Amino acid sequence: MKKGFSFYLLLLSLFVAVSAGAQDTTITYLRNPEGRIREHNVDYLKMVLNVKFNTAEGKVIGDVKYEFRPIQYVVDTLFLDAPGIDIKKVTLDGKDVAFTTDSAGLTIRFYQPMSWNKKYDLEIKYEVSPRKGLYFIGWNVNAKNTGKDPYFTRKQIWTQGEGEDNRFWFPCYDDVDDKMVTETIITFDSAYTVISNGELKDKKHNADGTLTWHYAMSKPMVPYLVMIAIDKYAYKDYVSKGGVLSREYYYSDRPETVIPTYKHSAEMMDFLSNETGFHYPWEQYSNTPVQDFMYGAMENTTATIYGDFLLVDQRAAIDRDYEGVNAHELTHQWFGDCITAYSWQHLWLHESFATYYSKQFMCKMHGEDQYEWARRGEAMAAISAEKNDRFPISSTKAGTARIYPKGSFVLDMLRYVVGDSVFKRSITHYLQKHAYQNVTGNDFMMAFMETAGVNLDWFFDEWIYRAGLPNYSVKYERLKDNVVFYVAQTQKTDELTGLFKMPIVFEVHFKDGSGASKKVWLSSANDTVYVSATPGSIVDYALFDPGSMVLKNVDFKKGFDELGAQLVKGKNMIDRYDALVGLRDIGLDQKRDLLIAVFNDKGYSVIQNEIIKQLAKDSTSSTMGLMARALMDKDFSTRRAVVENLETIPDVLLPEVERLLKDSSYITIEVTLRKLVKLYPAKTQTYLDATQGVRGMAENVRLAWLEISAGDSVTAVANNHKFEKQIVPFTSNQYEFRTRIKAMDALERLKYSDKDLIYNLFNAALYNNSRLSNPAMKLLKTILKRPEQLQAGKEVLAANKWKDWEKKALDGYFK
Repeated sequence: MKKGFSFYLLLLSLFVAVSAGAQDTTITYLRNPEGRIREHNVDYLKMVLNVKFNTAEGKVIGDVKYEFRPIQYVVDTLFLDAPGIDIKKVTLDGKDVAFTTDSAGLTIRFYQPMSWNKKYDLEIKYEVSPRKGLYFIGWNVNAKNTGKDPYFTRKQIWTQGEGEDNRFWFPCYDDVDDKMVTETIITFDSAYTVISNGELKDKKHNADGTLTWHYAMSKPMVPYLVMIAIDKYAYKDYVSKGGVLSREYYYSDRPETVIPTYKHSAEMMDFLSNETGFHYPWEQYSNTPVQDFMYGAMENTTATIYGDFLLVDQRAAIDRDYEGVNAHELTHQWFGDCITAYSWQHLWLHESFATYYSKQFMCKMHGEDQYEWARRGEAMAAISAEKNDRFPISSTKAGTARIYPKGSFVLDMLRYVVGDSVFKRSITHYLQKHAYQNVTGNDFMMAFMETAGVNLDWFFDEWIYRAGLPNYSVKYERLKDNVVFYVAQTQKTDELTGLFKMPIVFEVHFKDGSGASKKVWLSSANDTVYVSATPGSIVDYALFDPGSMVLKNVDFKKGFDELGAQLVKGKNMIDRYDALVGLRDIGLDQKRDLLIAVFNDKGYSVIQNEIIKQLAKDSTSSTMGLMARALMDKDFSTRRAVVENLETIPDVLLPEVERLLKDSSYITIEVTLRKLVKLYPAKTQTYLDATQGVRGMAENVRLAWLEISAGDSVTAVANNHKFEKQIVPFTSNQYEFRTRIKAMDALERLKYSDKDLIYNLFNAALYNNSRLSNPAMKLLKTILKRPEQLQAGKEVLAANKWKDWEKKALDGYFK
């Protein structure tokens, strides 16, 4: 799972808590609430899952069949995860067998022990109204989307199994250390499209107006990757040069989203097959959007689903698109689906690889500068994580920042250490040897030994099995025949973090245009490195690890002249950026001309935007000229950077800023509207007139427009809270979760509440998506602190019908 590439701050945790790190789920997976250790005593060979749905009741009516064989000498009891599932009947080889259920699942007791390695057929009939794993979206919303509103709620069913949630909608051995071939048979209203894993083998019309869809896999996979998605979909097929079909689904009422969302899908397939040396391992592939998805996307085998906030038209794609996420999830078809970690301790074997290959594909499509900036994002995420706690990548407590970006950077370093040919050859061997099997980190390490005789014990010990990263303190001096570097590793060393052994390039550039470099393996607390230099040559600038190939903190102080030379002449974008960051503490008068000259060279947007940030408080005419050019830049982020960084907008820039109210970027429009209204309140109505009717992404512009229109408290009362009341419906379950959150935020800033809002917040607080429920709960607690709203909340609670668990949860707000 992933959100994507330049979005590492938005990486979505498999275990929800992004900033706090993933939970240690080892105990959860191995024990049920009664404390009984669940034995893996049989090998599941095949599963046939047959389901239909009662959407009014949110119910699954299912029949699941397993073919299995015992792998222990004596097996007389079998446990399957099935919390909350109503088991109707269990048969073994066609005969009824005794069973019991508890809060964890289903225990089957056989009349006599089963024979070792003999195959058996188990069938379980059941019903369940799941609160996890399978989700009924929009079926309890009465309003109709008459205007084809892209943010209005849809009617859907979809599933999310990873890590342990498929157990809530069908009985299964819900862990990662067993694989089986699966078939899914789903019966549903014929007006809808049903999607599942594998190839569609059959589609049968039934007399009651339903269709039965029969999907089948030919190769084994783990149970958490079983999926279903149902909506009124259409699709477009892309075929790679290697002959692999990618069926890209979209909402049938939004055909304008197909090309912006699925661009480069065929190229991704060919890229990954070529880069890994291993052909796509399944029959075909598909992508399917779903509403209110709690993550970015999920790599179900052959059938990825993703949040429909990434299903975008051409204009919305300016601010956010699916390309990086698409590449990430496709990579999982190799790493995570074809080969699967033996336990969650090795989750990095899925997510680090998917993040790494997505980054590589984005480099191919968008260039080296974006690749370097993505690596910097990974490095900053890893460094930030180390400030919070100290866990290895291989720990179940590693957290998102280590499993995704740090692991991706580590794979970059591994390739840097062993070289391209050894890396690619070892990856191919790793995939070929372990295809459709479970793996550990040691299997990956051994692929390098088996392929090229490379022993990487030290590398895996430093970067995978231990915590931390190197802190380098660097100084240099010019001697007669050398430039001498003095390097110290200053990180705390203990049983978790040691001294790091890594190859570092030292590069010296001289004012006469010549240069010298030397690669040295550093491994000591203190190292001295000599780089040969022509006598009399003057150092222009020096680089420690040019291109930032090694993950690290570094303290390497430089003066203005050296930073300026590096900014202007550095070969790598990231080295130029580092020089620019080094200039932050330099006075405006000293650096202004340099920054303007660099900006005029039209470099990468990250550098342009950093220059804007550093010059934002400068009012000279030359800087105003730069800002005017930036406001007309073809890059939306550069145009927006001016508005975001200027504390005031000089009159000379005002016309250009006002033009951004018609910008192609919806986010830029919102940012500009809010800034202009704040700085020029007398022109508020003019700005509102200019943006009236613009909706934006997840209604961002429309909601900003309504919030600004509400005005201050005096105006709001005079208008009888007209505009606040228009915002309230956007918090209801008639809209997808991002729109609801934006509306909640607006009403919180306006300090407005009524009974309709409270009811909508009750609904949101009970929702399965924590990205919606958490802010709803927070706002509810704030609102109910007011005595008059507390009474209103009690009245709303009493006036509506709630399920027992809902009533119990909502009662908690009044205690």
